[in-house]
Amino acid sequence: MSQTPRIFDQRLQNLNKKIYIEIIEDFRKLPYGDQDKLIQELRSIYGPHFDFSEEYLGRLLTNPSLRTAIVTLARERKSGRLVSVIMVPAYTFELNDNDHSLENRYSAGHGILVVDEKYRMGGLTSLMTDVTENILFTIFPNENWVEYGFMISPYSFYYVSTRSKMSVPSDKPVDPNVMRLFNKIKSTVAIRARKYGNEPYVMSVFPPVKNDLDFLYENMDRLPKTLKYYVDKTGLVPGVGILTMQICYLVKGNTINLPAGDYIKKRYKYNGQINYIQGNPTYSIPVPKI
Repeated sequence: MSQTPRIFDQRLQNLNKKIYIEIIEDFRKLPYGDQDKLIQELRSIYGPHFDFSEEYLGRLLTNPSLRTAIVTLARERKSGRLVSVIMVPAYTFELNDNDHSLENRYSAGHGILVVDEKYRMGGLTSLMTDVTENILFTIFPNENWVEYGFMISPYSFYYVSTRSKMSVPSDKPVDPNVMRLFNKIKSTVAIRARKYGNEPYVMSVFPPVKNDLDFLYENMDRLPKTLKYYVDKTGLVPGVGILTMQICYLVKGNTINLPAGDYIKKRYKYNGQINYIQGNPTYSIPVPKI
């Protein structure tokens, strides 16, 4: 079964004039010296937004239980300055006990994205997400894939919640099997946040992540439904966000009993410069024993 057809977006192509992309297919396969240098650089871009120490980043990206640890970087052409990173520690698990079939195996990408303020309105978020997902689908074809993460930005929450046909939480009733998958991921993938209040999806982190909320405050009466949900549930309290899951792709006969196929509404073509620092985009990585 194929992915959603990729569409051309001139806005994304225009980014190629300003930035280029670097791909690390599995951070753990980099030489140790390169790992150390990159972790220092990651700390510099994540630092103003997340309280990630170099030690934490190292543990996150070298966890031996991961399926892989993709790192996608965007750099300015003129200066080489790092302007965006998405780290995707990917986990694989089985939903039903004692069922080792492909249909019962699910992989979850826990993406952590940061974009320099200068580039946030230019489509770089979409570009980084799409390029990284394409790597996952290339090296792990025809598998059940979901995305899972803690959205501390209302804008990030809106983006991830509206790009998939099946997202949790949702303003529509959620299939019990989908909730079972969500709860399984929640117990499998560690998230650096703790429960906040009585809402099942609302979590908090400390110290609080910095967000520019002026747009929300100025347009509170005109916000789309998804953003209103975020505002209502979090109260825009600093450090409070929402735990989410989006279904990306399902194989035929999957054990949550949903139709097979690609659940992402739009995917984009990108013909810009992509350099592979580590990895090869044409081969498939063997499935590990669980």
